[in-house]
Amino acid sequence: MSGADPSPLREASRVDAARVLAGAAVAGTATIVLLSLLAWARPAGRPGPALIGPVLAAVPVLAAVAVLTAVANRLAELYRIDRAGRALPVRMAADRGRGLVATEAATTALAGAIAGVQAHLVSRSVLGSAPPGIRHLLAIGATVPWTASVTLLVAVPAIAALAAACATRGPSTRSLPLVPPYVGPLLVLAGLLGQYLIADPGRPERLSHGTLPAAVLGYGAVLVGAALTMPWLVTWLGAGWAARAGRVWTLCAARRIEASARGLALPLGLTTIALAVVTTSRLAGDHTPVRMADAPLFLTVAAVSLCAAAMLFTVVVEYGSARRETSRTLHSIGAGTPVDRRAALVALTVPVLVCVLTSVAVGALTAWPAQGDANPFPTVSTRTAALGTAWAVGLLVTALIAAAVVIVRGERPRRRA
Repeated sequence: MSGADPSPLREASRVDAARVLAGAAVAGTATIVLLSLLAWARPAGRPGPALIGPVLAAVPVLAAVAVLTAVANRLAELYRIDRAGRALPVRMAADRGRGLVATEAATTALAGAIAGVQAHLVSRSVLGSAPPGIRHLLAIGATVPWTASVTLLVAVPAIAALAAACATRGPSTRSLPLVPPYVGPLLVLAGLLGQYLIADPGRPERLSHGTLPAAVLGYGAVLVGAALTMPWLVTWLGAGWAARAGRVWTLCAARRIEASARGLALPLGLTTIALAVVTTSRLAGDHTPVRMADAPLFLTVAAVSLCAAAMLFTVVVEYGSARRETSRTLHSIGAGTPVDRRAALVALTVPVLVCVLTSVAVGALTAWPAQGDANPFPTVSTRTAALGTAWAVGLLVTALIAAAVVIVRGERPRRRA
C-alpha cells in the first residue's frame, strides 16, 4: 500500500465528484424549468395558455436530463479506461456495478430535484419585486399542484437512473438508422411539396384549421428527412473527397469523414433540426420583441442543441482509441504529427459545416411558404429566433473547441511498451 501511487485514485475521485455535482445541477435546473412551465401554463386567477405547448416542451427537457446523465457517466467511464489502460477489467467491473451506478444516479438526481423545488419556491418569494418579465418567466404568483411536484420528484430520478444504466453498456454498434439512403431526401421533398401546395403567400387570410395539421405534418417530414439525410450526405462527401484527394492529409481526412458518419449521425441530425427550426423562424417569424408565447419552442430548441453538443463531444472522445490506432499507422509510414492532427481536425469540422449549411438551406426553403399571413406552422418572433440561433451555434462552437483540444492532446504518438 505504501508503494502504490495514489494519483490515479485521486483523479478518479475528482472525476466522480464532478460527475455527481453535474448530475445534481442538471436535475435541479430541469426541475426549475419544468415547475416554471407548469406554473406558467396554469396561472392563478386568469386563464393560461394551452397546456399542449408546455407539455411538449417538457419532453425535450426530460430527454436532456437523460442524455446529459448518460454522457457524464460515459465520459467518466472512458476516463477510467484511458487511465487504467486495461479496458476489459474496467468493462467487467462496470457491468457488475450497473445497479450501483443507476442507484447513485437516481440518488443524485433526487437530491438535485429537491433542491430545484426549493430554489423555485425561494426565487418566487424573493423576486416578488422583480420586473414583470422576470415574474412572468418564473410564474411568480402562480401555484403548482402538489401532484405535479411529486411527479417530477419521481420522474427526474427515474429517467436519470435509466440513462445511467444504459450508458454503462457502451456505444451502440447501430448508431446509423437502418433506412435506405433515399428515404431522407424523399421525406424532405414530400414535406416541401406539401408546404408549397398548402400555403399560398399571396392569400391575405390565414390557413384554415383543417389544413394546419397537414402543414405541420409536412414541416415535421422536412425536419426528419433532413436529419436522416445528414449521415448519408457526410458519407457521400467523404467518399467523393477521398476519390479526388491529392495529398496525404486530405486522403486521411476524407477517410475519417467517411468512417465517422455513423457515430455523428445522431448529434448532427439533432443539430440540423434545431438550426432549421430557428432559421425558419428567423426568416418567417413576426418582427416582434421576445414574448412568453415563444418559450416552449425556444426551450425545445435549447434542449435539443444541448443534447446534440454533448453527444458530439462524447462521440469524439469515444472514438479516441480508433484515432490513436490511425495515428500509429500514419507514423509507421512516415507521416508527421502535423499531418495527423490536421486530418483529425478537418474530419471533425467539415461534417459540422455541412450540417450548418444544410440546416440553413432547409430553413430557408421552408420559410418561403410562411411569408406574410399564411403561416403553415407556428413560428416565434425573430428576436427569439436570433437568441435560439446564437445559443445553438454557440454550443456547437464550444463542443468543437473542446473536441479539438481532446484531439490535439490525445493524438500524440504513443510508443509501444
